[in-house]
Amino acid sequence: MSMVSARELASLVVESLNLEGVNAEQIDLAAPLFGDGLGLDSLDMLEISLVIQQRYGVKLKADDPQNEAIFSSLQSLAAHIGAVQAARS
Repeated sequence: MSMVSARELASLVVESLNLEGVNAEQIDLAAPLFGDGLGLDSLDMLEISLVIQQRYGVKLKADDPQNEAIFSSLQSLAAHIGAVQAARS
């Protein structure tokens, strides 16, 4: 299983959330996903969690105290998915 890249997640987010006029190649991978960055909300987070579970088999729980850190940027999200996958293998 290959490591998930933050750029790959950018494409996944744009695709799954149907973000109009957003180019996945131009998203700042270190930018916040919520608020000033991509401006996503909790519903978007739920959607992203479902897609990640389907695509990578990594379950993200809504009540995880680490969520703020995990979802802080595409880079941190990619690192988390990679860590969970590595722990399994």
